[in-house]
Amino acid sequence: MRLEKIGAGVIIAALMLWSSVGFSWAETDHSATHNLEHEIPEPPLMKRMALDLPPAAQEGLKLTMREHLEALDAIVAALSQEDFAKAAILTNEELGFPKHHVAMEREQGAIFPPEYHKLAMAHHQAAEAMGAVIPTKNLKQILPHLQQTLHACVKCHQVFRLQD
Repeated sequence: MRLEKIGAGVIIAALMLWSSVGFSWAETDHSATHNLEHEIPEPPLMKRMALDLPPAAQEGLKLTMREHLEALDAIVAALSQEDFAKAAILTNEELGFPKHHVAMEREQGAIFPPEYHKLAMAHHQAAEAMGAVIPTKNLKQILPHLQQTLHACVKCHQVFRLQD
């Protein structure tokens, strides 16, 4: 039951993240202290920057973001069912560096700001670290990495948005 509550909480957090794509965040510091090996850059909160991308690259980025959210949902579901093997595979294939290479192809060489690249790399590194710890089957080790991966998503969505 406790695992289901945790899973439900993570799903709600992921849905809130997804819904924030079209909305600006208040100009308050929502930063938190994290002690994991892959620290997420803490950019200053200000008005979200619009990514000036060609239409095809925008569509590719939107698809990648939806896939990330769907992957997080599936990972939480697998963890709630204690299917650690499935959770590890999903994490590595859908959130790790293999997905980054797919995303780069979709974005067709579009130019992104350096800060975007830092945040994207932090996300993929956090996911890779989570994928490495999932086989321990120890939720006390896994959940902080899941939170760090979600935190990377939140940080990027706080800073960037797509052009209207």
